[in-house]
Amino acid sequence: MASITKYTNSKGSFWQVRAFIGYKEDGRELRLTRKGFKTKKEAQKALNQAISDYETKKAPELQVQLTFKELYDIWLEQYRLSVKPSSVATAKRYCELHVLPAFGHLKLNKITVAYCQKQVNIWHSKYKQYNYLRKETQKIMKFGVSSELMASNPMSKVIVSRKKEIDTPVKFYTKSELIDFLNFSKDICNPKTYTFIRLLAFTGMRKSEALALQWKDIDFISKTLNIGKTVAIDEFKQVILQEPKTLNSTRVIKLDEGTISQLESWKSEQEKQLKLLNVRQSDKQHIFTGKNNSLYYPQIINDWLNWIYEKDSKKLFHKITPHGFRYTHCSLLFESGASIKEVQSRLGHKDVSTTMNIYACTTPQMIENTGEKFAKYINF
Repeated sequence: MASITKYTNSKGSFWQVRAFIGYKEDGRELRLTRKGFKTKKEAQKALNQAISDYETKKAPELQVQLTFKELYDIWLEQYRLSVKPSSVATAKRYCELHVLPAFGHLKLNKITVAYCQKQVNIWHSKYKQYNYLRKETQKIMKFGVSSELMASNPMSKVIVSRKKEIDTPVKFYTKSELIDFLNFSKDICNPKTYTFIRLLAFTGMRKSEALALQWKDIDFISKTLNIGKTVAIDEFKQVILQEPKTLNSTRVIKLDEGTISQLESWKSEQEKQLKLLNVRQSDKQHIFTGKNNSLYYPQIINDWLNWIYEKDSKKLFHKITPHGFRYTHCSLLFESGASIKEVQSRLGHKDVSTTMNIYACTTPQMIENTGEKFAKYINF
């Protein structure tokens, strides 16, 4: 109900408006009381505007004035329901490190396009992941708009400047380098570490996929490996198993005789180690585990490689990351004559452009053979 009435004071006669507008987000009634209008028409116009502002959430005094941090907390609860735990962990880490320090204290109606632009420019100058920070902030504000907690999404209007891309050579091993590295590793590593490194090199698996493997995923008769899960770190810094990166990441690949033999050898050795823990090996047993038979954090693979490189006192090998073995496998597949489609399927690439980008970084041997292949084909 609304009422527009006339009143008189020492300054003269005026009109006032009293009205029930609606409810706030916390359930309390929102009422409007304004005075000082010279005419009834002005009072009615103000009432109409107040109702319109409430419905469109454009009037700051008619909104529940949450801070960005409060909106973030609401958004995070909803976000957990729609994505994998590792995605929540990543978003939470970046938001708490970079987004909340810049936006958390601000009332939602005080966040402007100009402020967002200034902050994105700061991120752009400091961080490689600047665009991820912008997208996450925009995602939170979009949620605020859809929840009618924000009138608009100022981050969506920001102009993003592209950073000049630095062409960083991808580090991987040639065929001879890989053979030398594997021989060196076999001599100094324990069976588990060597088995893992060989598996990466001969399958092109992601380290998180390999760490999630159980013995039931290997068919020693058909010599196949079923890849269908990964290890990840959740927002509470716990190691968990989750679905792979994409649908294409779920795949069955063939294993070579040497890798099968190495896995059989490690399985036998692991069985002995598990007996010391009073653990019976089964097909559900994870192939690679740490102390007390617990899952490894993915970082452990980087630690293993760093240890190997430290033992390389003669500096025989250039350093590559665990992902570098995936790149090595892909490159050598092409060198062996595998088609782009075969490589895409084996590595579980969702987009063929990812496979093509690696194909573009050909090995020296491939470059050397290209001219000879053409000449033999033309036969002129």
